[in-house]
Amino acid sequence: MTRNPSNEFSVPAEGDSLHEFMRRLSSAKALRDGDIVLRMTGADGGNFCLRAMAGDVRAVAAPPNGTPRAELIGNARNLRAVLNGTKDARALFVAGGFRVRGDIRYVSDLGQALGILRTAI
Repeated sequence: MTRNPSNEFSVPAEGDSLHEFMRRLSSAKALRDGDIVLRMTGADGGNFCLRAMAGDVRAVAAPPNGTPRAELIGNARNLRAVLNGTKDARALFVAGGFRVRGDIRYVSDLGQALGILRTAI
């Protein structure tokens, strides 16, 4: 998938690793209703709105409903590696490898619940 203009949202293609991330996210005890936006640049990038409702997370091809709970912004390669658990999220965040907009504590709680973060940001 190529980079989308900032206000266009896509649903990940079948087989995309984001589907596995959404499945794991759906089972996280820290999950709250609302939208999480992923803005990924570069190859395999795009804008994705992950909508959590009643313990279920789905990607929607629409902008968030109001202000999202959180936005993760960065290079697709880095963000996908963090979400898949193959890169150290804390080290990458501190080094400026991606940005978080919104409720950083919520993102930190989710990261810990998913095993992406060992300690809170």
